[in-house]
Amino acid sequence: MRPLFNQQILSSLVYEIKDLIDKDVFLANEDGIIIASTDQEKINHFHEGAYLAMKTGEKMVMTKDLTKRLLGVLEGVVIPIEVKDYRIGVVGIIGDSKIVESYARIVEKFAQLFLKNTLDQMSQEKRARNLELFIYDWLHGNLSEQQIVEQGNFFNIDVKKYRQAISLKFPFMKKYFTYEDIKTMKNEWDSNGETLFVRWGKGKIVILDSGDERTVLKEKIKSFLEKTKNIHEKNVYIGVGQILNFNDLKTSYEQAEKGCSISSIEKRIIFEEELRFEMLQYELDDKMKELFIERTIAPILNEEILLTTLDSWLANNMSIQQTAEALDIHKNTLYYRLEKIEKLTDLKVNDIDDVILLYLSNRFLKEVNSK
Repeated sequence: MRPLFNQQILSSLVYEIKDLIDKDVFLANEDGIIIASTDQEKINHFHEGAYLAMKTGEKMVMTKDLTKRLLGVLEGVVIPIEVKDYRIGVVGIIGDSKIVESYARIVEKFAQLFLKNTLDQMSQEKRARNLELFIYDWLHGNLSEQQIVEQGNFFNIDVKKYRQAISLKFPFMKKYFTYEDIKTMKNEWDSNGETLFVRWGKGKIVILDSGDERTVLKEKIKSFLEKTKNIHEKNVYIGVGQILNFNDLKTSYEQAEKGCSISSIEKRIIFEEELRFEMLQYELDDKMKELFIERTIAPILNEEILLTTLDSWLANNMSIQQTAEALDIHKNTLYYRLEKIEKLTDLKVNDIDDVILLYLSNRFLKEVNSK
């Protein structure tokens, strides 16, 4: 068997054939060496019958007489296998030659189909990997406009159709999506098959699309996640970049990545046009954010009730009524907690400058804790 297939594939083939005919089966390479077998002791042994069949391209029945004259041969039949006009090895069936010879044709066809499908899949996966490399260079600005078009033509892709990048991160998925997963998700997203889906590391996908109006895209994403929930976990962070020209897709991708990072905190789809304060937030490093927290709300970091109260008060637009209802507490209790926050932090909840500091520190704290 030419070294086109790994051992796992070859082992799968011999056991698939054994399940089909209930006989021991082996695969030999062009040198007559057994490289896969349902009888593990035969692996790496020389089979002269397989060697001769490989050379002649003809099926050979290993009769009792031949087992005495040929090296390493048991009674049975050996069949050379050709895939796409290429002789790649020999399949052998062990057993009474008069019986197993009748299996030769069906085994030959089964092996050919199995190996052809495997080669086709390997070819598709190679193309997908090369496409990933192309899109990586495209979105990182490593290609000129002319190179983008030329490489797109190589993949039979009209790059000018793609004007928007979307980043999806599945935080609890610690492995790469399979290419079959990507194919399934792509079909669920776009039945026409024109949207580009690429793996972007473990548990992450980048989508290149022609660009939809915001409300339409939100519904599209919602429907997509529902249809593909058997592939990924429920939690997903999503960032959506602007609709731009194909040669500016790097910018859309960077926006989508920023949105995806903010989505991990906000727990919702983040569109680029929503990024206002986040534009500043994204530029600050963790050390600066931690220092900011230390200078503002450090005195209440160990006060879980006060932190929860502050977060709810800010989330409810500083409304006493709504915050009390959200926390299921009396208004007086809320006033008491806010006064305690003021006392410990020296920041006033009725001073706009101090409220901004509380808002920023609360936001930074949630981001730091999410990492």
